[in-house]
Amino acid sequence: MKRWTVVAFPLFTLGAAALVRPDDRTPPPATHRVRMLQQGNQYKFDPAGLRIQPGDVVEFVNVSGFPHNVQFYPNRIPAGAKDVLNRAMAQRMGDVAGPMMMQPNAVYRISFAGAPQGTYDYFCLPHLALGMKATLIVGQPGGPGSTINDGEPTPAQVPARSGR
Repeated sequence: MKRWTVVAFPLFTLGAAALVRPDDRTPPPATHRVRMLQQGNQYKFDPAGLRIQPGDVVEFVNVSGFPHNVQFYPNRIPAGAKDVLNRAMAQRMGDVAGPMMMQPNAVYRISFAGAPQGTYDYFCLPHLALGMKATLIVGQPGGPGSTINDGEPTPAQVPARSGR
């Protein structure tokens, strides 16, 4: 009987561990889409204001009017965000600056895993003079992007996400 207990107990423990569910209170990261486009003589990000949760991913899609890129204002992002963005942005062409997207329907993904909460203002370098700017809020608004409005939506204009 003792041998059976020695063998059965570890098997029972492993089986019980397999039934334990991961923490259901933490939702999986969501993926959000921002279209980069030209409509007539207007160049824009659509939506121009987006609120996400820390850990979410944003996909920037090159729809029309390219080339486009995604570049964050270094002085209009939360403290500590620069290093996180530089690690998360593949093929950067500079500090917090994504590469030029030349092909239609090209997608550039940025994960905000580990990114500080706050307001992130960004622009498209080739179309900055034409007003192609936007605001991203990770979690709650805050930081230097919350106090400067240069054509981007203010944090109050960026709708809170529902359903998370």
